[in-house]
Amino acid sequence: MPSLVANSIAMLAARLAVPFFSFGINIGVARLLGSHVLGQYVELVALLLVAQALAGGGLSMLVTRDVAAHPDERAELMQRANRVGFASGLLATVLFLAYARIVLPPDVWNPALLLGASILPSAWISAQEGLFMGLHQHPRITLVAFVEGAVKLAAAGAVFAVDGGLAGLCAGLTVARLVALGLGHGLTVRAGVQRAFGRPGRVLEFARALVPFAAIFTLGILYFRQDVLVVGALRSETETGLYGIATTLYALTLLAPNSVMSAVFPRLAAAFGSARSDYHEATMLTSKLLTVEGVVVALVLIAAAPLLVRTLYGPPFLAAVPTLALLAAVLPLHGANAALGQAMQAAHLQGEMLALTIGAVAVNLVLCLVLVPQMGILGAALALLTTSSLSAVVLAWIYHRRITPFRLGVRAALVPITVAAPVLVALASPETLRPAAAAGGLVLLAAGARVSGLLSGADLSRLAAGLRLGAARAENQRA
Repeated sequence: MPSLVANSIAMLAARLAVPFFSFGINIGVARLLGSHVLGQYVELVALLLVAQALAGGGLSMLVTRDVAAHPDERAELMQRANRVGFASGLLATVLFLAYARIVLPPDVWNPALLLGASILPSAWISAQEGLFMGLHQHPRITLVAFVEGAVKLAAAGAVFAVDGGLAGLCAGLTVARLVALGLGHGLTVRAGVQRAFGRPGRVLEFARALVPFAAIFTLGILYFRQDVLVVGALRSETETGLYGIATTLYALTLLAPNSVMSAVFPRLAAAFGSARSDYHEATMLTSKLLTVEGVVVALVLIAAAPLLVRTLYGPPFLAAVPTLALLAAVLPLHGANAALGQAMQAAHLQGEMLALTIGAVAVNLVLCLVLVPQMGILGAALALLTTSSLSAVVLAWIYHRRITPFRLGVRAALVPITVAAPVLVALASPETLRPAAAAGGLVLLAAGARVSGLLSGADLSRLAAGLRLGAARAENQRA
């Protein structure tokens, strides 16, 4: 358990590093270059993240699963991953540049060209992260992330100082990614992978196994980024910048649940075949904890949204507050979906997850295309909230039917009310009363969690017992 906690903290630090440094750049663009350039930057970065997801192609998840199950085969697994990553990285680069050339305005072509050079390295970095997670060496991911973030921020500072504009910022992002690749390669050598490529066997078999992971991972990133692309296509660059502010602050709150799941996934993958009861118990406890965490963070974000935006970006950007508050309502759903979704992938239900992800992307896209022209950036947030709610229902149904049935009854029916009521109370309150409404929502959550069994005393006891047992083992190992 302490290793799980330590790995979760390490992954949280790693996941915090990149957005933290990117967040500083985002604020600098808004304050120094204005909302017009911010809109261009936000749209380019959203497109880049989709391309990087396609380049990485789920390599991190597949390598993590296979290395965790067969650590002695790490070298050959990494060589397969690097060869496949070369092909997927080139494909993603071509598609990124084609989209930028055809769809985006001509004045962002040069920045896009510079940014495109970072896509192929991202594929290999994804494989490196999979190796480190599979070997439970999460602090190495943290180190790489912090170094990349520091280089990125330093480059941005230099660009702001010499008025290098959007092209300079994009060049800095690419340089930072190349530095991260070099450092990651050195750490993989220390982890026992002496040759990055070599001539491994079963590359095609590895590529075929990667397909569902690649599709799920890429579509998952697209799911969270296509709203920015739709807003960029249908609304002004100023509105795109405002939506970028809301999504940037919202994305920071996703780091904790995503980091926990990065640490939990290798254990779920190992436990599914050998200890099914432990697998189910870990899945349920993780989903409960992340759901409750999501409600708490959502209430804080809804209450603090005006202060955050005013302090970080300035009064001209306060129009982003209503959208940020609505995005906050997605957080409890994201926690539950992350836990159940990765549990299904650990259970080798990639086909079901792929179908669900395709459906979620399609529904979200349709809702964005319908709502954004009518409601502006608020419509994009509403589309994400609606789609995430539907996804949670479908995920729970698949888990119930294919893995382990849930205990159904009156108490179980109260769980959605326990989760939704505090957030709805805060959202429905006038902005000046939202801090008080958020405090009341926390009281509702505590009462509802006890009545519905969302987070019972037994759950907390299991967590505490696991932490105490793990701490004792760690102390014995040190002794």
